[in-house]
Amino acid sequence: MKVLIIAINQEKLPLAVAPIGAACIVRTLEHMGQDVYFLDLCFSNNLKRNLVSALQKSDPDIVGLAIRNLDNCSSTGRKTFYQTAQRVIKVVRENSNATIIMGGGGASVLPQELAQYLDVSYTFIGEGEESLPAFLREFSKGRNFLKIPGLLYREGGNWHLNPPDFSGDLDQYPLYAYEKINHKKYFEHGGFIGYQTKRGCPFKCVYCNYRTLEGTRPRCRSPQLCVDDMEKLVRETGFRDFFFTDGVFNWPTEHALAICEEIIRRKLDIRWIAYCNPVGLDEEAARTFKAAGCVGIELGVDAVTDKMLENMGKGFSRQDIRKTYQALIHSGIPFAVFLLFGGPEDSYQDMVETQKILMEFGKANAVFASLGIRIYRDAPIYDIAIREGVITPHTDLLEPVFYISSRLGEDAMNQLDRLARQEVTWSTPTDWNSFTVKSVQRILNRFRVIPNWKDIETYGTHMRRKR
Repeated sequence: MKVLIIAINQEKLPLAVAPIGAACIVRTLEHMGQDVYFLDLCFSNNLKRNLVSALQKSDPDIVGLAIRNLDNCSSTGRKTFYQTAQRVIKVVRENSNATIIMGGGGASVLPQELAQYLDVSYTFIGEGEESLPAFLREFSKGRNFLKIPGLLYREGGNWHLNPPDFSGDLDQYPLYAYEKINHKKYFEHGGFIGYQTKRGCPFKCVYCNYRTLEGTRPRCRSPQLCVDDMEKLVRETGFRDFFFTDGVFNWPTEHALAICEEIIRRKLDIRWIAYCNPVGLDEEAARTFKAAGCVGIELGVDAVTDKMLENMGKGFSRQDIRKTYQALIHSGIPFAVFLLFGGPEDSYQDMVETQKILMEFGKANAVFASLGIRIYRDAPIYDIAIREGVITPHTDLLEPVFYISSRLGEDAMNQLDRLARQEVTWSTPTDWNSFTVKSVQRILNRFRVIPNWKDIETYGTHMRRKR
């Protein structure tokens, strides 16, 4: 049986993200002796021609679509991506008799809605390293799919959903098929070598669906194996800029520190950026991160006032944020802060207080303030939105629907814009899509200035757009 895996993600700004999830599946199938081919459509200028060529070369029995995102999660400049998958499916069906399956983060968060829209009978939710090989074995013989974890399948006109299994040992999984990724092209578009050190997130943010993608129990790849992999990636690709794709890199803190200490011990010359939150990111951690090559932290706080930290289910306090601010400032590591306004009971006064508190803590290199929570069925915000009448159980969530606190009123985005313009390092979605910002990003990407947000203070006033 021959399998063609297609990575569907054609977004290139603010940076192009390499499809390491799809590449993990490719390597897994290779290790089981499967005849597998890979096509990355990110930089395709002629989707149909590239796809037809890949179909002719591989002559697949199975075509797997790896769908990273359904949309851009922006309440102000909404853009959906699943139409690309629809175009791909059309070409596949016109040029092949292969069975189409799909997986990835985008497919996992709204599996049945997407499966019905695209008319795909098999969707994998969460991790695929165990479930896809099991599916292929059953597909070639009895087709008894009842015990395949995380599989949504259609049988006799009815949908069946098997619960996912998040017990896989990450140390047993091979390094993803990095050699099939055009790293040079991704780096030209601001990308990095992506690397995941753990899966599973114990935090309970109201908007988050990581529990669907990876489970709630952290499962860590051993620090020694992580750095073995990183050494191999540097040696084989010739690139040394990494982005740790963990939902929260610095938790558990001991694991993150152990990786950094191993990098330092081996004198591995790399630069890296990671998503972090304030839990455990103290002076010691910041010093160790910098010594290990950290050149930027993307700090997901989302909320700052006591009320909104609780309402957003963040699991840390204002004092934790203060300590992390001071630790990062003292270490000299550039950091960007990500805020998400519009949560339950959020108000304009909370916005104003948030800005005041953060400026008292010190100056971040950049503050990215967005508005509105994308509603997914498996996130806590879904029940809140149902209770408040924002949606009903029958609302189609494939087309993005956002929760925005009714206390903010109709003028919420204008209010946030006006507030952001009081500080040069602050920006909102109104600014991110401007021609100036995109032009600056292209220049920074070309010269590999990372992180590309660290000098916003020098050009922030020039990227403002009027509303």
